[in-house]
Amino acid sequence: MHYLFLFITLISLAAISEEDLSECSAQMLQVMKPSHPDTSYQGFAVVRFDITSKGNTKNIKAISSECAIGRDDKEKIILKKCPFFKSSAVNAAKYIKFKPPLDSNGNSCEILNRTFEYKFSLYNVELEYDDFLIRDDFKKKKNSTLEEDGRITQGGIRQDPPPLTAKASAIQNAKP
Repeated sequence: MHYLFLFITLISLAAISEEDLSECSAQMLQVMKPSHPDTSYQGFAVVRFDITSKGNTKNIKAISSECAIGRDDKEKIILKKCPFFKSSAVNAAKYIKFKPPLDSNGNSCEILNRTFEYKFSLYNVELEYDDFLIRDDFKKKKNSTLEEDGRITQGGIRQDPPPLTAKASAIQNAKP
């Protein structure tokens, strides 16, 4: 009886370790930048998809979308759920390309439930990934925090807002 139990345990462990060794992976080759939707909000959208054995995406679904609505007392961005970025993120994810996925044994495979996060920003500036340059940053009265903020001031001189992206510029100039 002991030998039977030991034999079953060893077979189970071997099966588990074989599954771990044959994990499927793929390298991303191409990501399409999503178009900014017709909104003055900035934020993030996360999509979930499967990767086919040919490296294409399928079963694409937006699983979250958040808008930057302001800053808290510590100057961190406040995010709120919103629907604005979902369709643009799903449309862009259709064009993500991967090398055909392979398992550790070199066999073709598919990857399920991979996620990717898109950032939607109105301004063409380089910032930390989880930060945005929001319009309220330019409306604030001068204070010590603002004067030290390199996104808005340079050498103690208040700068004009950076250029908007082409889509954001069109939204701002659109007539109601």
